[in-house]
Amino acid sequence: MPWILSDIVSLAQYVATFSMKEFDKKRCLHCGKLGLWRHGHYPRKADRSSVSDESLNPILIQRYYCPSCCQTSSVLPECIPPKRWYLWDAQQEALLLLLVGKSLNATAKEITPSRHTIKRWLTRLKERFLLHKDVLCNYFIELGRTVNYIDFWQAFFKTHLLSAAMRLCHVAGVLIP
Repeated sequence: MPWILSDIVSLAQYVATFSMKEFDKKRCLHCGKLGLWRHGHYPRKADRSSVSDESLNPILIQRYYCPSCCQTSSVLPECIPPKRWYLWDAQQEALLLLLVGKSLNATAKEITPSRHTIKRWLTRLKERFLLHKDVLCNYFIELGRTVNYIDFWQAFFKTHLLSAAMRLCHVAGVLIP
């Protein structure tokens, strides 16, 4: 299970702070004990929008080891979703196009992911809407006035990023799309 660092909303920001930033949580996610050890890093190909000369790949993801339970944990920046191919900003761009009424085909022609991928994102967002709304309304009370998922996400995207919403849901233990 990864930790998600808040307020790191771009890959460039993460690369700039990677070597300087020591992870401040010292409790294990698995057993809760103190005393995590830095356990290196692993490369991840997260920059899919840049051409190869300008690419930030590989992005180095920090890992920590707990000597008490012998488990390792990764530390992701907010901009990189766990176990996903595209960054949160690409998913937010696709969802915004769909929320304003564009079709799946028109959206797929405008942005990189395929129509199938965009449809999967939208389906998962609809399926987990009530769970996400419950979590996010605890932080953003004004969202409680919305009626359906379209109104909710349009209101949310006016002032916030999808990455922030999914980080809050992840912290609360709710599945993220």
